[in-house]
Amino acid sequence: MRHQFLLVLFVFVGSVLYTPATAQSLSVSDIENSVKTDGKYAILVPNARYFQAAVMTGKELKGKNPTMSFEIVIISAAAKDLATDESLTSFIEMSEKIGVRIVVCESAMKHFDVKKSDYHRSIETTPDGFAYIFGLQENGYKTITL
Repeated sequence: MRHQFLLVLFVFVGSVLYTPATAQSLSVSDIENSVKTDGKYAILVPNARYFQAAVMTGKELKGKNPTMSFEIVIISAAAKDLATDESLTSFIEMSEKIGVRIVVCESAMKHFDVKKSDYHRSIETTPDGFAYIFGLQENGYKTITL
């Protein structure tokens, strides 16, 4: 009798707690296509290489979903790179054209002795890149840090 009770209890608890894993049943394209057309996304970027990747991601996503919000928040050495590396100008201009907002951390600017006038006209600044990302999260943005 005791064994039957334990068996029934085990089956009951197992069936209640069972959650099928669906992540692996979705294809890569299904996952990529699940990005919302009206979604809000932001990437925190510390260097020039990641900045370029973030712009290309923004270009691809906004190409499919022009109404989505997409922001790139610049911290660390990328704050200097955006002001001094001319090879990044085309990425900055592409961002402006497709509607990807670029916001640079003023603390990083101060650390690398960069002034707002050193940036392309479309680039905005914030006193603290981390606080800005937290604010985006509070406003419903999905964020990632590279």
